[in-house]
Parts: sequence; structure tokens; C-alpha cells
Amino acid sequence: MASGARVFSPRVPAPRASARAAPRPRLASSAPGRAPARCERDRLPAFRDRVPRRRPAPRRAVDESYDMGSYDPEMDGFVPPEISLRSLKIGDKIGEGAFSEVYRGVVEGADGASERVVAKAYKKNVRGRDWFSFYADERATCRRLKEAGCVGVAPFLGVCGSDAYLVWRDVGVETLESCVARARSAEEAFDAIGDVFFFDADSKPTSAKKQTNSGGNKTKQRALVFLRLARSLLTATASMHANEVVHRDVKPENVLVSRETRGVLLVDLGGAADLAANVNCDPSETIFDPTYGAPEQVVRDKDDKKKSGLLGGLAGALAKRAPFGADDPSRALAAGAAASGIAPCPRLDAFAIGLTLLRVATPALYPVDAMARARCAMDAAEDRLKGPTEETDDVRNESALDAWASGPGSESCDFALIDAAEAWSLIEGLATWDPERRLTVREALDHPCFKALE
Repeated sequence: MASGARVFSPRVPAPRASARAAPRPRLASSAPGRAPARCERDRLPAFRDRVPRRRPAPRRAVDESYDMGSYDPEMDGFVPPEISLRSLKIGDKIGEGAFSEVYRGVVEGADGASERVVAKAYKKNVRGRDWFSFYADERATCRRLKEAGCVGVAPFLGVCGSDAYLVWRDVGVETLESCVARARSAEEAFDAIGDVFFFDADSKPTSAKKQTNSGGNKTKQRALVFLRLARSLLTATASMHANEVVHRDVKPENVLVSRETRGVLLVDLGGAADLAANVNCDPSETIFDPTYGAPEQVVRDKDDKKKSGLLGGLAGALAKRAPFGADDPSRALAAGAAASGIAPCPRLDAFAIGLTLLRVATPALYPVDAMARARCAMDAAEDRLKGPTEETDDVRNESALDAWASGPGSESCDFALIDAAEAWSLIEGLATWDPERRLTVREALDHPCFKALE
């Protein structure tokens, strides 16, 4: 039963003679079997003689049932799994989130050929969370983008078994987050990113790499790598938007840097809003990362900093409130916040891209909590700008990003790489607090800074 309560029948009828003579084999089922309670056996001393034991199903029968899915094939919307569970060999774990785990694996074909894959399994024992809703949303979005030929996301292969794994072709596991997390300087980070962009699968330099190395200015060379990264990320996101899907969680952890495609791909679509299929489009559900999320997604209570707030990000709650600690900058960002109730739109991704590019280009923001602290300082800068202009009709020229860069909270930041790429106005246009003035992803691709790549 749904409540988990166990209810026993007051009387167990004797089975038919035909059932005693030829007991039916056990059928694979997702429902647990029920053994009679001790008190029930006491009431029925001849229980074992009257009811035959059910024989366990052969292992192969269980696997086949699990492989074909636990749903009735005649139900509306049923899609059988694309990959046999027996053909998937799971390897090392390469990542873990609040609601899922990611593994490397191999799918073995019937012809003996094998393919390297990345498999994602949702955790089914997370308290207070309906794991299947996230899984079903990501499954539906990935299938639709695959059918549409979207080139901005990791290549989706399908579902393995009865909703056991979501499987993608392995095109690399390096992300922007892993690139900056282990780097101590912009030189180290962009050398790693540049290797992906400018070397082929055999580690041979491409013509673009030779062209980049032709100059002697190392800062200018890294600026070109940054511009290629920015254009690739904008192009990947624009591909999703062209198919009416808003990612809603663009951040370095979800940007895959692929040597195979010599570009970046977006991953983790569990919170993506599919505007065409009306999936994850409820305005009352706010899914965002408090560090990279667009400011219009929340309304903050500035008078009561100790109030509980909306837990941002996929690890948080959807329009639920939870207490926050002041020792965690990412949680403190959402303290005293409530969902604004705006509908998902492509401009949410544009803002997140702006802050993602800012972090990758600024070595002082590489440490784990540095970007969260910077976002707190940016919000404070926006509040300072709002104060004096609330009672006037003057148009504000300075942006929150400019106010932060020239004020407290950015003293250790070096923007030399952004200046060399002439990309500050690109980042500023994307990460604008006013959504009406924010660049769209499509408009950002036409920014003059990209002329350096021609």
C-alpha cells in the first residue's frame, strides 16, 4: 500500500486443486511479496499444507521483465528501453549529486562491438524528493532533443533497462569546473581548455592551434581560447533554445569540454524547461543555482536576514522553505528569499552564461566558495545602485557588474584576460540584473569581440 501499512486477510481460502497440482511460476514484479505474519500462521496451523510455496522465477525471466520495463506496454506514452540492461557493464563512478550518481561504462552490442558510455542512475532513497519526476523529465527532454538533432547537448543513447540508467555516448568527462578546480592560475586553466579545443583525438595540433601559437603574446593566445570557449558555449545553448528548451542550470559543472567535438556540450537536463512539451514549465517551481541563477527568479527579504529561504539549485527544494546557515556563501545567497513565480525563459540561461564566463576568465574566482562570495558582493552592488535612483527618473548607466568590479568584493580579481579578449561588454551584457536590457544568447553571438576569431 502507498502508506506502507501491512494489512492481512482475515481468512486465506484454500487453493483450487489445479493450483495444488501445477503451481504457477513466479512472475517478475516490482511489488514486494507478502509472507504471512506469525499470528496468521498460528491461526492457520495447516497453512503450509493448504497453500503451496511459490517457486522463485528463473534469473533470466526476472532480467527480461526488468529489461523490458515495469510499465504496461499498452499504457499511454510508454516507450520501451533503448538499451538492454544485460548489455551494459558499469565501471567507475565519475560524479555524484544530491539525487544521482554518474558512472563510466561499456555497452556491448549483439555483433560483439562495444561502445564507451556514461550512465546516470537516480537515487531512489532521497528523503522528501520524488526522484522519478526528475528522472522522467530528464528522460523526456533528452529523447526529444535527440530526435530533433540538437548539437548543443551530450549525445543521448537512451534508457537502459526498466528506468535503471540514462545513457549517453562517452565524449569525455572533463568539465569547466574540473578545469578551474585543479588550476592555480589562468595559464593552467586555459592550457587545459586549449588542449581540448586545439588538439584532435590523437593529440595532434589542429590548424587552429598552429594559428594560435603563431603570435608571441601568451595573454592574447589565451584570450583567443577564451573567445572560442565563449562562442562554443553560446552556440550550444542557442541550439537548445532553437528547440524550445531552457537549460535553467548552466554553470561550470554542467558544461562538458569535449575533445571529440572540440567544443563544449551541456549536460544535466533534469531541471530543463521544455517549452514545447510543457515539461518543467510551472512558474511556481523555481529551480536555480543561487550563485549563477538570474536575480529575477527570487524576491529577497532584506529586512530579515535570519528568515528561512528558498533553497536554490537542483539540490534544493521546489518552492519549499528551509533554514540556511551563514557559514555557507551559496546558501546565504538564498537566505530570506522566495520564488518570484516567473515562467522559465531563455534569458535565464544568458545570465548564467555571463557569470560562468566571468569565473573561468578570473583566477581569483577559481576556489570553491569564491564565486558564491562574489555573487553576494554583486547583489550588494546592485542594491547600492538602486538606492539613490529610486526617487529619481535618471537612467542608470553603471551596471551591477561594473559597480562590483570597482568596489568591495573584487579586490583580488584580475580581469586582464577579459580585457585582452575585449569581452567585458559581452559578459556585462549577458549578466545584467535587468532582464529587459540583457542580451539574448543569439544577440551575444554577434558581439564584436568574436571578430578576432575570423
